[in-house]
Amino acid sequence: MSKPLVQHCLELLSRLSLPGLYRLGNLLAFFLGNTPNQVSRQARQNIDLCFPELDRGERRKLYRESIRQTCYALVELGAVWCWPIDRIERRITQVEVCDSFMQSTRGRIILAPHLGSWETLAVWLGSHVNAMFLYKRRKNKVLDTVVKQARSRSGGEPLPTKKHGLRRALVGLRQGGSLMILPDQKPPSNKARIESTFFGLRAPTTTLVQNMCSKLECDVFIAVVYRSAGGEFSLCIEPLERARLAGDKIESALYMNQQIEKRIGRARGQYQWEYRRFSNRVYEPLKQAAASCEPD
Repeated sequence: MSKPLVQHCLELLSRLSLPGLYRLGNLLAFFLGNTPNQVSRQARQNIDLCFPELDRGERRKLYRESIRQTCYALVELGAVWCWPIDRIERRITQVEVCDSFMQSTRGRIILAPHLGSWETLAVWLGSHVNAMFLYKRRKNKVLDTVVKQARSRSGGEPLPTKKHGLRRALVGLRQGGSLMILPDQKPPSNKARIESTFFGLRAPTTTLVQNMCSKLECDVFIAVVYRSAGGEFSLCIEPLERARLAGDKIESALYMNQQIEKRIGRARGQYQWEYRRFSNRVYEPLKQAAASCEPD
């Protein structure tokens, strides 16, 4: 069976070094950052909303860095999804993993916000612990297959965010497995969520972490792979307070969002500001302001 086009593109990208891939990412970022498109528009809106204390020049600098880092995340998939696992791990030159993570004998929930190279984090987890990854199924079956194969090749088990996937995750955690969750997406209205705050703004937040922590005796961590200079990575895994995550849903969501904010503060430009993270009413004043600026 012939390979899908996306697989050919990834393999072509994988022939480049990480610095070479990032040079390609710079070209893509220049295009995205200087043309009207949904990616750049959403990033600009989120940065304006979250950092009103920054002057216009500082916000514009952060916006351009965010676009650049998002393009890096895209082009580096050629390396992260196609290179031999040991070659990827050699690029992780700084590892700060708390002792409790490696010593834990019970299930681990690992929160991985959209910060830095979370795909590299998935590779590292798959080769070091009995890892599971929650993911949203793609409508395109070919693309869905490519994503699942790429994320499972280091030993991890991709699980869809459906009832049977969540049941499998609970079983795996009870057996001492590790579950990686991306906790900072805006949950659909038909999913378990609660209204919380993120950078002081109203943000629908998943209650999945609270639900799991309240049902399980587990350990909880937050993990980030930051990009460093020269195509290298820095891994950081830190413990979180399970009791706070397992308690009241409002307090749990707020604590989780605050912990994500703390990690973003270490590398603001590496967060994916291109997500529509907040409630629709948060964006409404920006839409009205933009409409008022349009010529009659």
